Amino acid sequence: MASPTRTEALSDELRRLGSGSEGDRLSFRLVVAVLLRCLPLLRGVRRHLLAFFGIVLLLFAAILPLVAMGFDIFWTGVLQGSPLPEIQARLLLLDPALVSGVDVLSEAARRSVRDHALVAAAVVLLAVALPAAGALTYYYIWITQRINQELRLQLHDRLQTLSLRFHAETRVGDAIYRLHQDSAMVSDLIEAVFLTPVMHFGRHLIAAGVVFLFDPLAALIFLLAWPPALALGYWMSRRLRIGFRAARETNAALTARIQEILEGIKVVKAYGTEPAAQRSFEAHSRAAFDAAFGVRFLVCIFSVLVFGLVSVTTLAGYARMLEMTRLAEPVFAVALLIGFGFDRFTLGVFNLLKGELGWGSGSFRIIYRMWARAQDMAIGLDRVFELLDLEPEVQDAPDAVDLPPFQRDVTFRGVHFGYGPDRPTLEDVGFTARAGSLTAIVGPTGSGKSTLMSLLLRLFDPDAGSIEIDGLDLRAVSLASLRSAVSIALQENVLFGATVRENIRYAAPTASDAAVREAARVAAADGFIQELPDGYDTLLGERGTKLSTGQRQRVSIARAVLKDTPILILDEPTASLDAETELRVLRNLRAWGRDRAIFLVTHRLSSVRQADRILVFHEGRLVEQGSHETLLERPGGAYRSLVHAEAPPAPQRMAAP
Repeated sequence: MASPTRTEALSDELRRLGSGSEGDRLSFRLVVAVLLRCLPLLRGVRRHLLAFFGIVLLLFAAILPLVAMGFDIFWTGVLQGSPLPEIQARLLLLDPALVSGVDVLSEAARRSVRDHALVAAAVVLLAVALPAAGALTYYYIWITQRINQELRLQLHDRLQTLSLRFHAETRVGDAIYRLHQDSAMVSDLIEAVFLTPVMHFGRHLIAAGVVFLFDPLAALIFLLAWPPALALGYWMSRRLRIGFRAARETNAALTARIQEILEGIKVVKAYGTEPAAQRSFEAHSRAAFDAAFGVRFLVCIFSVLVFGLVSVTTLAGYARMLEMTRLAEPVFAVALLIGFGFDRFTLGVFNLLKGELGWGSGSFRIIYRMWARAQDMAIGLDRVFELLDLEPEVQDAPDAVDLPPFQRDVTFRGVHFGYGPDRPTLEDVGFTARAGSLTAIVGPTGSGKSTLMSLLLRLFDPDAGSIEIDGLDLRAVSLASLRSAVSIALQENVLFGATVRENIRYAAPTASDAAVREAARVAAADGFIQELPDGYDTLLGERGTKLSTGQRQRVSIARAVLKDTPILILDEPTASLDAETELRVLRNLRAWGRDRAIFLVTHRLSSVRQADRILVFHEGRLVEQGSHETLLERPGGAYRSLVHAEAPPAPQRMAAP
């Protein structure tokens, strides 16, 4: 029963993509718009592109006459025994008196022509054609990969600048698919729409031109495939774009599902839900397969129809040339070709033209095959440009200044913020945290504590009010200078598959080994790090899985300390530490942060007692602030309620029997 459901879902998706505003977006204008967006990417390689095409044209111009003479020498000289024109004899280093001034070539002369022709062909092939083809292929790949690299870097930069709101609403797998798969389409699209069509269209025209010199009617027949093929391409293109859009979206969903399953593998195993995870993966995989299969079936139909059109016109051209061979009539442009030894329609000429028609027909089919692929590439790049067109919510003001050295305080003035118009998160928040102080931020889950610190980092801007450092509004400060003055240790403890030393140095890559060890000491991490197999050079697993949760937290705190900033944010940094280790870490941080402003977001009231000032939040409002002792004395206060809620219940005495 699962397959019909997936099929119906895919059909609904295709109908959505093919109708309304989404269908209008997938019109031919989309391909044109994407191509225009790609043109600036060519700016850095335009000279290389011109050089590439120039070299290709020069090689064609140099090699084509040699190929034409080779055909004539083999078919008319070697196989039929006809005498060679004098120019061909001299090019083969043969005596014209033996192979040109005779009625029929002798057996020995034919063998001599054959041997000299093979040697000449081998010299041209090995000395010119193969080295040139290898060099051009390398040059071509280098050009296209530079274009791909440029777009991928732009997309990665934009993903980093987009707000946390965007990342919260976007699946990680979809972003990965756009960055890795969709962006790679730029070099393919430029190849499919610019480079390959130019080369193969030029090859097609050269073939038609060569045939035209011998028989204009055969060339006209050869070109008759274009009008119906253009109409077919126009009719099929939109259907292909709709199918490719569905295929890419279902594959992005599949990538996101894979990422979710692998990230949550511990939960999957712990709850024994492997069969359910497998069924979910199979459903996503089947949907991606159905979408990909459907659109590739359309590509096959398109390719077969184009092949049929080309085959009919090519066979008609062959028939016309066979008739010309039978009549052995003079060629159309004797004056142009007499210098190469062609003055009539011979078997060699026929085979030359047959080869040209074959090359031309193949080029025609390649052009249309690339056009079909270009629809997929345009859809992939459109998904990339969707992200590039998103403007970061938080940007530097035109007159932004660098943040001066921190001296006095951090102040929130009447700050309001919400993740949506109907979702207020913080309301009228105001307080001051002075240099040298530890400010604890407490409150129930969802009361806005972490959001408050996100505003201090300018991951978002407040909807109203202001946040100031030493009286300077953060919106007037450059993001780079602000974030270089603030470090943060998160509860998530994001570590990388590198050494312990490299993880601590993440935000300060040039820090000395002594500074790394001192930061680890402040975070109470130096002891367990030295007990690891390779100490600070121990290679951690992905996301630091070789360490316990508490150890990862301390490495994360050491990383924040090593950045050596005047403002430090600790967001639930000691949630997995035992009471003794937590107390040691907080004491070290107090000593380290004498001239700094430290913010501690926590649920653990054992940590709060170390703070100079405690901010108590409830439903986005700052309801209380003060020291631990002051707040604890307030009857019915929010902080006092939190303390009592955390206190263990008193043991009850059992009643006597």
